[in-house]
Amino acid sequence: MLQPSGKRAKRRAALKENIRLGPLAASAKCAIPGCGRQTMKAARQGLAPHHCRRHVEHRQRHGSYWRPSFKASELRPFITAATAYVGLRAANDKFIAAAIADMGRALEDAGPVELATRLKGMSATKRAKIGLARLRVEGVPPQRIVSIVLAVSALTRTDTTAPRTREFRTVQIAKAIQRLASGTHRIWEVEDHQGRKRRTEMHVYPKSTGRVLREMGRMLEPPSLELVVEKHVAGVLAHRQRYGRPRAAS
Repeated sequence: MLQPSGKRAKRRAALKENIRLGPLAASAKCAIPGCGRQTMKAARQGLAPHHCRRHVEHRQRHGSYWRPSFKASELRPFITAATAYVGLRAANDKFIAAAIADMGRALEDAGPVELATRLKGMSATKRAKIGLARLRVEGVPPQRIVSIVLAVSALTRTDTTAPRTREFRTVQIAKAIQRLASGTHRIWEVEDHQGRKRRTEMHVYPKSTGRVLREMGRMLEPPSLELVVEKHVAGVLAHRQRYGRPRAAS
């Protein structure tokens, strides 16, 4: 039986060979209008046949080749509306109640928290679970997570520039929820030889990109929450339209 290192070496050699073959069955230029760069396969930098490295990396971070992530200012009014909407119905709506219960179980089953400095080398699934565990440790209520999922779904539906793909929504949900409790933070007070105390801080954040976001988003979208999205996004939009504060004219 081959050792894991041998398997990795074989996969690496196969990848290099595929890249060496050049632009077979690939476009010469990136498919994003106005880009003009060579595709990764044409440039022999990777296997992407229709997009350049820059736009492939953009998709890894944002869930779309071209659309950036939602800004906090874009998402905030939808979160406000969704939080109020869920709060009014959490006790009486069986779909919302089931989604909140499932989220609570997902947080409890996520396992222990690990320092952000020790995540390197872990699988995407393991890192995503640690992200959920961090939410539990920070005391983020499951109802808050349900509200954010509804808010992102509502904004995706109304924003004409947002891709309608499942991947984009999943990544945006994971990024919005990850902001609630992300990274490892440590503060020390160190005394020097003259007796003076100095404060030292360490803030380490895991990278918000790649498969980890997809895995976390998948864990945050159980079937029960999909039913909530299907049945209540329209209600969230109506609630925001009726009770939300109009934006000041710029």
